[in-house]
Amino acid sequence: MGTAALLWLFVLVYLMQFEGVPAKTFISAIFFVVFFGVSLTYYARTAIVVDGGGVTYRGLVRTDYFAFRDILKVDILPGPVTVYAVRGRGRGMHFTSFFTQHRRLMQLLVERAGLSPMR
Repeated sequence: MGTAALLWLFVLVYLMQFEGVPAKTFISAIFFVVFFGVSLTYYARTAIVVDGGGVTYRGLVRTDYFAFRDILKVDILPGPVTVYAVRGRGRGMHFTSFFTQHRRLMQLLVERAGLSPMR
């Protein structure tokens, strides 16, 4: 994410060297700089910590604690980037395959919450 943000920042600075570049081109480059900057901030801030009684999820703007007994379901949404959606009582959290050991985390949540895989 950081590399992509730097690449688009370089493109934006490079575009400023020319006259007559359409405003839409600048807006597009600024969009990608902001997009990858926010993505980098999100992944740098987000953390999931498992302890004996539950899971603490720290996201971009909130921190929540989920006791294992409150976890009702874990959905796995496959794709180029796998998304794990954890459903709790009244709230939820998600994490992606960008997290190190994401499969182990999912298995640990299912095991400790006493869930069983659907067939």
